[in-house]
Amino acid sequence: MPVARFAVTEEVCLPSRRGRLQERQYAAPALGVVLSGCVDYRAPGGSATAVPGAVIFANAGEHFTCRHRTTRGNRRRVVTFHPDFLREVATVRGEIAHFRAAVIPPGKISCALFGQIRRLTLGFMDAEELAFELAASALQIDRCANARVRVSARDRQRVVSVVRHLEEAFAEPCSLTSLAQRVQLSPYYFLRMFKRVTGQSPAQYVLNLRLRATADELLGTQAQVAQIAFRAGFNDLSHFNSSFRAAFGMNPARWRQGVRP
Repeated sequence: MPVARFAVTEEVCLPSRRGRLQERQYAAPALGVVLSGCVDYRAPGGSATAVPGAVIFANAGEHFTCRHRTTRGNRRRVVTFHPDFLREVATVRGEIAHFRAAVIPPGKISCALFGQIRRLTLGFMDAEELAFELAASALQIDRCANARVRVSARDRQRVVSVVRHLEEAFAEPCSLTSLAQRVQLSPYYFLRMFKRVTGQSPAQYVLNLRLRATADELLGTQAQVAQIAFRAGFNDLSHFNSSFRAAFGMNPARWRQGVRP
């Protein structure tokens, strides 16, 4: 029986009792996008508070620690690579078969990786090519993206509470002032803390939440593109189309093509 070159799974990691720090070791190289929950994560490649949209990287044999910031833990969509497959990708691209980053925040790079992982999940015809490009992209990401900044435990928890709110309410209007008021901070101070914890401004973070939601719905339903965009909080179809193309490298109509029946 042939050995699987890669596998896509959805994993749920629950917090330990009393919120203690968890220490674990990876068995195989992998990367996963955080779908829900927030976790303080540390590995040899760096550390960060991984919020929804962040991508976590794993090298075989690496030790890592995590502490969950929500009682529900976190949910991730994970692609695990066979070591031989990763070495093959690395050799072709002139890279070392080792992920340099530990975690990268939500943003353009993370959104593109999310798109590749999502398409792999649904069994696209070009799955082997998608897995190859996904691994190649991940191997090129530098660890400098993981510089950790100092934020007080209280401010970090304030930002996490807003992130949890946005997970459920991303389609609603959400100004910087209204989000800052939720945690009783001035807009400017909240903006600085939010960027330090998540790696993005609140507006950028909400945009990426909406884009990931529309990408999922486009592949999972036959609803019209405009309906999906408006439900996710976009009020300008032209802006949605250009943002979607910038994030995923193709327009929404093409995004839907290629799924196995």
